[in-house]
Amino acid sequence: MKKTSLLALISLLGGCALISPSGEDTAQHTPTPLNKASPHRVTIIPAPPEPAIALLAKRQAWCLLPEPERIQVDAVLRAKSNNSSLFQRLMLTSCAPEKYTEQSQDLIQALDLEKLSEAERALLALIDTANRDLLHTQQQRDTLRTKLRETIDGISNIETKINSSETQQQRGQQ
Repeated sequence: MKKTSLLALISLLGGCALISPSGEDTAQHTPTPLNKASPHRVTIIPAPPEPAIALLAKRQAWCLLPEPERIQVDAVLRAKSNNSSLFQRLMLTSCAPEKYTEQSQDLIQALDLEKLSEAERALLALIDTANRDLLHTQQQRDTLRTKLRETIDGISNIETKINSSETQQQRGQQ
């Protein structure tokens, strides 16, 4: 896909916004009872601001792209170096979080220093929590992998010693 058509597609998808099926603003509705016997009310949460929706729509489109094309998008975004491009790069890394955990952490730290809207700050916190959990899991995996390798090497050394000892005993018996 050419860069121009890719960027046009991203821009087109980024402009999409979610609206309720009736076209009404859900934030203006008052809570209504679940049933007449229940004192609980259903709370309708207003939709996030359009930029957050657009960012998530872009992420969805990017995650459908093959890896080489996502790398091209990242290169284009890297050249811009502003809050918006940093956030977009973070969303792009979330398409393959296990592969880009360290890059995501760097972007999160850079964005944390910037002035962000409440919705952007909440999204950043959500991604940061997931990223930290993933980093912790990867560290545990690496630790277990190291212990497994040490155990296998230890067993191999024991087997070598046993085989060596048996060979010496057989020579001594002859």
